[in-house]
Amino acid sequence: MLTASITESLKKGYKAGTSVVFGHIVAETSLVVLLAAGLSQIIGLKTPFIAICIIGGAFLVILGINLIKSGQEGAFQRTVEKPAIARGPIYGGIIASVSNPFFFMWWFTVGAAFVFEGFRLAGLVGLAAFLIGHWTSDFSWYGFVSCCADRGAAIASDRAFQIVLISCGVFLSILGLGFVYTGVINI
Repeated sequence: MLTASITESLKKGYKAGTSVVFGHIVAETSLVVLLAAGLSQIIGLKTPFIAICIIGGAFLVILGINLIKSGQEGAFQRTVEKPAIARGPIYGGIIASVSNPFFFMWWFTVGAAFVFEGFRLAGLVGLAAFLIGHWTSDFSWYGFVSCCADRGAAIASDRAFQIVLISCGVFLSILGLGFVYTGVINI
């Protein structure tokens, strides 16, 4: 999600970063509902873990390669027109979240524990308090990152923009390969 926030902010301005977070929240809300509906029963199973690692990791590699290609093409241009929904930052936040195996691993472990503990302590109020706190921290952090990327793009050269895109692409690709490797060695 960090890479999505940076790249969307570089291309569309700082507000794009908060839209990425909104997409992330859509993905998280869906997963929290599924956890509450019983998805937590498959958390410890090996096959879903392997599938999430391999499929999600491969998708991260594809996203990384596309970022590297974008960076190599150069030509820094902000797109101020309203993007098509399938290409916008909200969609990007959803894709960045659900394609990242760590997203599922976090929610199946730490996140699920917080959800169930919040619910145990104060019912729906406890669950809501956890989610609001979590989402506030996401908006705060990624909003800050987006402002920094946006302001940096205003003063940086096209070459600096290319380096940032290529670096984000390399990072995503390495992360994706790590997840694929983890999935494969657990077969």
